[in-house]
Amino acid sequence: MTHLVSRKTLGFHATPLHRAAEPHAFHYLAQRTSFWVAILSLLAFVTGNMIGQHGWQVFWKSVMGRDDDSLIVYTGTVTPIALVPDYVRWYRYGGNPQEHSFREVPQDFLIPLPPYTSALNDETARVIYSVSYMGSYTTGKENSGSHPAVDIRVPIGTPVRSIASGIVSEVKDATGFGKTIVIRHPNIPDPSRPTQTTVLFSNYAHLSTLFVKPGDYVSKGEQIALSGMTGDATGPHLHFQIDRSDAPWHPYWPFTSEELRAAGYSTTDAINRGFHADRGTSFTVNPLLYVQASYAPALTIVDAGASSVRSSASSSIASQTWLSRVQSRVAQRRARLTVASTTTVAVHEAASSSSSSSEHEPESSLPVATGEVVQRREVVVSRDEALPPAVGTPVSSVEITHDGSYSDRGWERVRLTLLDDNGNVVTSPMLTRDIVLRASFGSADFQPDTLSVLDFSNGRAEVSVLPHGRRTLVIEAIPFGTQSQPMRYIK
Repeated sequence: MTHLVSRKTLGFHATPLHRAAEPHAFHYLAQRTSFWVAILSLLAFVTGNMIGQHGWQVFWKSVMGRDDDSLIVYTGTVTPIALVPDYVRWYRYGGNPQEHSFREVPQDFLIPLPPYTSALNDETARVIYSVSYMGSYTTGKENSGSHPAVDIRVPIGTPVRSIASGIVSEVKDATGFGKTIVIRHPNIPDPSRPTQTTVLFSNYAHLSTLFVKPGDYVSKGEQIALSGMTGDATGPHLHFQIDRSDAPWHPYWPFTSEELRAAGYSTTDAINRGFHADRGTSFTVNPLLYVQASYAPALTIVDAGASSVRSSASSSIASQTWLSRVQSRVAQRRARLTVASTTTVAVHEAASSSSSSSEHEPESSLPVATGEVVQRREVVVSRDEALPPAVGTPVSSVEITHDGSYSDRGWERVRLTLLDDNGNVVTSPMLTRDIVLRASFGSADFQPDTLSVLDFSNGRAEVSVLPHGRRTLVIEAIPFGTQSQPMRYIK
């Protein structure tokens, strides 16, 4: 019979070879240098992105799947283009926006973007703003059609900047618009009620080069693209538009392809006829007038007891700080304009000179208090005061000659010749009043549109003519009533 005897009874015991317990996972990782290198790299990456200008916004969007609009601070607006060519001087130098890029424009010929007005009384502004807000392609005048934007004539490669701080909403190649950027601007003054905030969308179309992508945060004045003529464009220009938040798409267009087919219109015909212009004014804003206003930031009253308000005391202080800066800049601008109004003398022949305009900051680059319109008062010397005494041979008529056609190349040359009763050239003319040029048929811009005896050399003068659209153009010289031969469009 077999008996079982315990080891304790026999007087010996067994011990494990390794008393220590299995090491913890962190103990194992601590022995690996690559683990700590990875941890430090991750921390450096997160910290670096948080320190950046829009780090918290990007973090909020990546975690929550949306943008934190409360972190976008409105600091005023600027125009989408800072500098444009002085087209009159550049043309005399041999420049042409159809053939030359922005980089080929001499620096001395660049001027600040001129102020936009609904009437566009200034001839330089009429050349640069080829189509006004809610204008047509035939006249370009405001409220003559349903074009929901302002077309700014600029050479290819002109820097384009964001009008205000915001978030890039779309970057796309849109039908008709070509390469397009859409920027969403939260917490921006409502154009209907500037003391309240809203959301607006700025649109930049026909671009050539894009510098941003969807989701990027951009600040006021930051360069986002270069201008071009992509999409349906007959010449290089920037299509600049501002949509309201309730617009169904961006850039908003007042009619669809289906509506065009149903009405039997082409896109050009629809714009010229003002097709659904009421939609354009409902869903868009006059873009240049809005950015030129550069409304002061709206103050938000923080209610600590309201759960729907996320603003803190620090954000209120920040808003007041921005407001004080804006008010300071407005005061400085007023002081400069006051000095300028007492010392500036503008002569008509030197009105387009960039030497004086380049010394001043663009009108739209400084904020203006709500409801204010700041204008520069200038003492203008009349052309009549500079005219010599009315002596010489009387002028009976004016002969207007040109090559008979024009295309999309841009400006055309037209010659004016002063004639006497016998049809001879008057080399020493006597003019009792200026000669005014206008389009008796079609539409066009003239540089200059008014000529005095000082503009003629040996009885002849040349003017630059920019036809609008593709209609036949007939030029008339007032007060003589002389009309030119038709100038027809050719492809």
